[in-house]
Amino acid sequence: MTTQTLTLPNPKFYVAEVLDLRINKNTIGWVQRGLNNLPTPANLKDGAAPCLTKWLQNQLPAQPTARPVIMRIHNLRVAEVTKATSEKASAIVDVDFVVQQPDGNYYVLLRHPDEEIHGGLETTGFHDDNIATCIQRGLTLLNTLPWEQRLAGAQPLSAEQIHYRNGKIPAPYTYPILTAATPTRGLYNSFLDFRRNQPDTATPFEVERKPRTSAEWQNTDEITLYNSTGATRAELPKVWGFSDGQQLFIRHRNRYYPLRRAGNDFLFEGHAGADAGAMNTAGVVGGLAGTAIAAAATSGKRQEYTLDMATGRVSDFVYMERLSQRDTAMVVVYRRPGGAKSTVDVLLDGKALGELPANNMLEIPWTNKTQEVTLCTGGATPACYSFIPDFTAVNYVELKLKSDTDKPVLEAAPVKEGVFYTKKMRRP
Repeated sequence: MTTQTLTLPNPKFYVAEVLDLRINKNTIGWVQRGLNNLPTPANLKDGAAPCLTKWLQNQLPAQPTARPVIMRIHNLRVAEVTKATSEKASAIVDVDFVVQQPDGNYYVLLRHPDEEIHGGLETTGFHDDNIATCIQRGLTLLNTLPWEQRLAGAQPLSAEQIHYRNGKIPAPYTYPILTAATPTRGLYNSFLDFRRNQPDTATPFEVERKPRTSAEWQNTDEITLYNSTGATRAELPKVWGFSDGQQLFIRHRNRYYPLRRAGNDFLFEGHAGADAGAMNTAGVVGGLAGTAIAAAATSGKRQEYTLDMATGRVSDFVYMERLSQRDTAMVVVYRRPGGAKSTVDVLLDGKALGELPANNMLEIPWTNKTQEVTLCTGGATPACYSFIPDFTAVNYVELKLKSDTDKPVLEAAPVKEGVFYTKKMRRP
């Protein structure tokens, strides 16, 4: 993020700090490198929060009349899709903006989930531009919002709460494997043995490392455990994991991978699982063609996994990001261009949410999993719509008003339509 620029006429704020609320802060996704398009983990220089803080402060320096805000990262992901003759680079950016009030508490002014896609023959260089474009749209929207109206309905957060999703401070993990200074050499027969840091130290074993030959797995080893180093040595039965006294390892899909610490959890890079669509195709085709498809689907591209220390579950990066976001559902109410020119008052659970003109939208972060969202329009003949939001996707609701004499209509909108219309609204 060195060549990207921001344009914000007459800014009434500046970003004093960026906080990263993501579970996995070690990467923002995978990009493809070289002629063979080898997947490589990607991150912003020095990490997302330091990099974006420096960039935003350079682009939007503090002004005497501007108010400081904090930008919090809920999700930041880049990805690449390669086809025969083209590539597409995408960025998903989900941030909010928080301001401190005279009472000492902090309040969320705007939650801004966004996505940008850029195509070309070589797309890795587009990721910084895509991220900057998403942030630019969020900053532009924040600069035009009526802050006092937003603050009136916002919930207070303490200086400690703003560092956590939904303001909830997680209980610290005190598992022995997390507090041990160095791992004890031995075999872990189960996840609980690992978490308790109670390896089997009585069974002798030796670790054999053979460098992997695939270009995608350069500088990594295929690992096998043996009971000794002599001529009569035999491979040990598969165990949950082991420690060689310096490094921890986990067995995943019958291969051993080194673990690395990430906060309260562990990460590792392993072979990707079978692609469900490809495997289904293989089953239908059958014969040699089906075998070839199945082999390609399980060829083992590099993928990042998370070991959840609370449950022992091994999950891929995307699943953990979706799981971590399930404490907040995003609801977007929008109006298409055209139709009635008058604005429409929108109420959330009987309380004023905001005014919605044509070709505009309102965003609602929703955290109550036991209560329906009830949206209504104001006026003598209000329209209402109630639903339970999806906590793993953006929920789009369209407000339709053909003319000033017609009754407004609120109804669920397909995700593709919602993305199509609101993406245009976010553009500066």
